[in-house]
Amino acid sequence: IGGRSGNRGRCAQPCRLPYTLVDEKGQDVLGDEAGSYLLSPRDLSTIDVIPDLIEAGVSSLKIEGRMKRPEYVATVVRTYREAIDTYYAGKGYAVTQEERDDLAQIFNRDFTTAYLEGRPGKAMMSDRRPNNRGLLIGRVTAYDWDRRIVTVKLSGRLGLGDQVDFWVKVGGRVTATISALTDAKGRAVEEGQAGDTVSFAIPSAVRDHDRVFKVYDARLMERAKETYASGAPVRRIPVAIAVRAAIGEPLTVTLCDAEGHRGEGRTDFIGEPARKRPLSEEIIRKQVSRLGTSVYEMKSLHCDIAGEVMVPMSEINEARRKAVEALDALRLKEIEAREHRPEPKFTDRIARPTPKKAHFLVAVDTLGKAEAALAAGADGILFGGESYEHRVIAPEEYERAWQMAREAGARIDFNTPRIVHDGQQKHVERLLAAFAAFPPDAVHVHNIAMLALVRRLTDFAIHADYSLISYNKQTLVFLKDYGASSATLSPELTAKEIRQLAKESPLPLTCIVHGRLELMVSNYCVTGSFLGGCGEGPCTQPCTRGHFALKDRKDALFPLAMDQFCHMHVLNSKVLSMMPHAMKFRAAGIETMQIEAKAMGEKEIAAIVKAYRKAMAFPEEPDEVQLSWIHEQEGKDITRGHYFRGVL
Repeated sequence: IGGRSGNRGRCAQPCRLPYTLVDEKGQDVLGDEAGSYLLSPRDLSTIDVIPDLIEAGVSSLKIEGRMKRPEYVATVVRTYREAIDTYYAGKGYAVTQEERDDLAQIFNRDFTTAYLEGRPGKAMMSDRRPNNRGLLIGRVTAYDWDRRIVTVKLSGRLGLGDQVDFWVKVGGRVTATISALTDAKGRAVEEGQAGDTVSFAIPSAVRDHDRVFKVYDARLMERAKETYASGAPVRRIPVAIAVRAAIGEPLTVTLCDAEGHRGEGRTDFIGEPARKRPLSEEIIRKQVSRLGTSVYEMKSLHCDIAGEVMVPMSEINEARRKAVEALDALRLKEIEAREHRPEPKFTDRIARPTPKKAHFLVAVDTLGKAEAALAAGADGILFGGESYEHRVIAPEEYERAWQMAREAGARIDFNTPRIVHDGQQKHVERLLAAFAAFPPDAVHVHNIAMLALVRRLTDFAIHADYSLISYNKQTLVFLKDYGASSATLSPELTAKEIRQLAKESPLPLTCIVHGRLELMVSNYCVTGSFLGGCGEGPCTQPCTRGHFALKDRKDALFPLAMDQFCHMHVLNSKVLSMMPHAMKFRAAGIETMQIEAKAMGEKEIAAIVKAYRKAMAFPEEPDEVQLSWIHEQEGKDITRGHYFRGVL
């Protein structure tokens, strides 16, 4: 919606914006029971479960540092590094209070371990504040209205340069930067500690007992900067250094890493008999250990000095520099060779059928919707996958949809869920096994794991659906090589990009042309968490007793659909419609147009399918009468998606 794509690392952070949960009448169903930031998670913190993660077999931990200060990255990485090293040292795992305070101080929206230790529900969300909470460091004890000076009893350290937020009872928050600080006796001080009473100026009034949170700690920030400001590596690669020096020969310095890479440097100077001070191991050690801003550190030194030889210090330094460059080159060459290794080819041993062509495919989740689409003229049905009505779709329903499509002479594809956990995979496997008795023209998959599963268990044609993000030729080549017979293009492509890609595509292509697109699929459910008691016990499933939507700050309504796996699907507030351009897709090289109809009623599906059928027969440039009719059919609350505006 904001013109930026989270799929490309450019998330506009819609989860940090305010929303209201409303019912079918548009009424707020939460009131004061929740804050406004219903999609805003707390910050993930696993510092207390590091041993559990390591013992579970995790070999690498990722810290999310994008859109954060470098000081944040430095502080969090240092804290986790020390925690991991403590675990491996076997001295008993413990995290100090200072380390916890540093993590909270550098940035936090309160912390959560998310789903690592259970299903937390609303306890995972920072619904009342989407930004940094800081660290509680005291409460107001007095406020001088004339001088606008506040007095605070500290429960933590506060110093010059720090920034604080006062959580006032009325009017939100008051922020102040500490430029001057006095103690209880009125003396100027640089900092106060827990238990002290201090005073300082603030711009707005506060009241007794208001809480004070430190949101910027100047000392912590300076300490964090010191870890990277020098430019020298924090962690270095140990190398064994060997030096050979002899009269009549150039001095050689050799660096060898643990993988066996060897970098050598030689002096231009030829060793001469020493007149005063011959080379010694001590002199050589002093020079070659100065590895400066390189990534190496000396682990061991072996010196081979033949006779009393002299080599200038500058020449030794130059030989060391050459050895470092040579070792760098060898290590980088190996990395480049690894990166340019040919991609593996995935051969599909099973001869998969060519799907029956359908120029017009309608995605539905009930038999009633399937019947409505077929009766209105759809020549293809995409049935099943997730149910927007929070109900399990039984194998018998797939079979009946298959029979309906066959009777209508239409193509029938079966859908699979976008997200499948280990615990849900057996259910999907049983469905795939059942499909053998009524084989679909293709099975739609939404992730690489499901593509591999369908390849392994069936001989059905496989369609790579839009959430596999077919955005360029390389992706389409990979998908074909991996077993896909066709693909739906990313909804983020423009019409111009689609035309160009269709010319080069190795697969038949589908474009989504109509319906409410899914903006987000989430394991966290707003209605279950705030209305159904999820996280405190079994969910009471309020989604089965009504329909809900999220209303944003511009009063746009985003419908919520909860599937049979209790995943929440946030749908667009506007309906995608390319009806005025329906007649152009085949000429652009697109084999199939798809309508996302799971969020529609049966009458709406019938009307839309008939309208597209008629619009497809219009000339590529419809006249005014035809365009007027199209606009009347598609309604007002529509969007053209990214077909003409693109995404950053």
